[in-house]
Amino acid sequence: MSSATPVSAAAPSRPNLGRWVPAVLIAVFIVLPAYAIAVDNAFTLALMSRIVILAIAAAALNLVLGYGGMVSFGHALFLGLGIYSTAIPSFHGVDNALVHLLIALLTCGLAGLVTGAIALRTQGIAFIMITLAFAQMFYFVFVSLSPYGGDDGLRLASGSRLGTLLLTNGPLLYAISFAVLLAALYGTRRLVHSRFGMVLRGSRINDTRMRALGFPTPRYRLAAYVISAMLCGVSGVLYANLTQFAAPSFMSWAMSGELIVMVVLGGMGSIMGPLYGAAALLLTEEALKAVTEHWMIILGPAIVAVAVASRLGIAGLLGAGRKPVRENVQDVAQPQIEATLPSDRAPAAAGTVPSSAAPAVATVTAEPAVTAPAHPAHLSVRGLVKRYGGLLATDNVDLDLQTGQIHAIIGPNGAGKSTLIGQLAGEVTPDAGSITLDGQHITRLPVYQRSLAGLQRSYQITAVLPQFTALENVMLAVQAQQGHSFRFWQDVHTQQSLREPALRALEEAGLAGHVHILAATLAHGQQRQLELAMVLAGQPRVLLLDEPMAGMSMAESRQMTAVLARLRSQYAILLVEHDMEAVFSLADIVSVLVYGRCIATGSPEEIRSNPDVQQAYLGDES
Repeated sequence: MSSATPVSAAAPSRPNLGRWVPAVLIAVFIVLPAYAIAVDNAFTLALMSRIVILAIAAAALNLVLGYGGMVSFGHALFLGLGIYSTAIPSFHGVDNALVHLLIALLTCGLAGLVTGAIALRTQGIAFIMITLAFAQMFYFVFVSLSPYGGDDGLRLASGSRLGTLLLTNGPLLYAISFAVLLAALYGTRRLVHSRFGMVLRGSRINDTRMRALGFPTPRYRLAAYVISAMLCGVSGVLYANLTQFAAPSFMSWAMSGELIVMVVLGGMGSIMGPLYGAAALLLTEEALKAVTEHWMIILGPAIVAVAVASRLGIAGLLGAGRKPVRENVQDVAQPQIEATLPSDRAPAAAGTVPSSAAPAVATVTAEPAVTAPAHPAHLSVRGLVKRYGGLLATDNVDLDLQTGQIHAIIGPNGAGKSTLIGQLAGEVTPDAGSITLDGQHITRLPVYQRSLAGLQRSYQITAVLPQFTALENVMLAVQAQQGHSFRFWQDVHTQQSLREPALRALEEAGLAGHVHILAATLAHGQQRQLELAMVLAGQPRVLLLDEPMAGMSMAESRQMTAVLARLRSQYAILLVEHDMEAVFSLADIVSVLVYGRCIATGSPEEIRSNPDVQQAYLGDES
């Protein structure tokens, strides 16, 4: 495929408001409250405190909504639990702030664990409705607690006490709340660029692909949900000291909706979005209230206008939230890649198939671009059956895959080829039959465990993560094999244990010149190469390739054919493909599926001359 085109002249730079607005806004949130304290303006200080505290709750929601793609319509539940974790102990004479905080963290953590474990068994509208149902259930529980005020609410008997200081003191509460907000925003930034955060963001973009790479994504999503619930509980403790009042209405669906509006308005999936959204919503609300009692008629269209103008909300309008695509990456990518290449191999253009020759090595000893499996693989399939109603997608299919062989599956559209790969990968549960890998039954093994065992697949429709760079896509595949992805702090881009294998896989797939390019901007053929690089980086033993040349030009197909020919000796390869030129030049064994049934298996020459195959599929091509 085409090589990266260096930028000959730098494009004129445009002011990026997203770079300096956060600093200005934070300065405002320092100076304005200080001024309010100096002139004894309690209203302004209380308003700023409310913005900051609700921005903490919005930051908690942003973690699951903006980065995890989980639309929680019941997140106010955790805000309410944090509020009652302060009010109820205070009612019983316990005013220690650390006790209040501990109760809130434990209560919200447990509630988040239980409700999240149930809700995350679903997705889409079902997830939204379950989170809403849990919040409403707790709402009515607290309405029924008449000793604590029931529907009328409960006044705070005493503020949370830190030594001799009460958090109900306005300046102290603001200072602590603002410090917590800054910590939450910084912690979010570190988390989303960590190993854990990369998995969470990847599962939002394409959960199926992430499982196929080897990640048990529900665990990561549940962990994020619990972290979010606990942070929301912290904001509840602070909010209780601000309002000095607890009521079930704080955990109602209306409050959850307000938090969602803050996240969407500020910019989902942006670090500063929660603060932008909380400030914009609450300040606009106060300004409109001063003008008209019908302020909601104006506020609603204003929110819609921002949403229409930018999918990333205010952060998007300010130019934040998206990383620029780097067209010229030679200065960054090439030195690292060249270190693993033989001395006479110039940095090849993307898509150029490297020579198989291995001359003298330059400054370091050359390593194989992708580590070969430690021992040969044998995948055996017997009597595989999958029914969809009266349709037999696979009808007692038998096949064997051995390291060093390419076994091609051909057949007309609808023959069951992709269903077969889905069953081998674990994405489709067979109705009958068995699948063994090196003698071990894996028929009921989940997708991610098969991937970690060495079964790696590509998809008929390219399945890369378009919002990640090519390097980040492949680093995720490396990360899945290394494990230890519950790391919340270190930036993945600084971890050479992830970068170096990923760079070698990209070089093997012919994408050395596109390392830092967003996958969404790659040409179709390059995306197919990227998917192959992700598969190779997963340390596979068996490659399940579902039409890897689909949509490619003739030249691109021939280049991909050359890449697969080089890989033959290292892996057991199952190739589903409609390109007969590629199939007959690559395959050692060919099986023909028609209506889910294997009508013939043999060498390419035998398949070419088989009259049943000619009639069912090949026609005059033979």
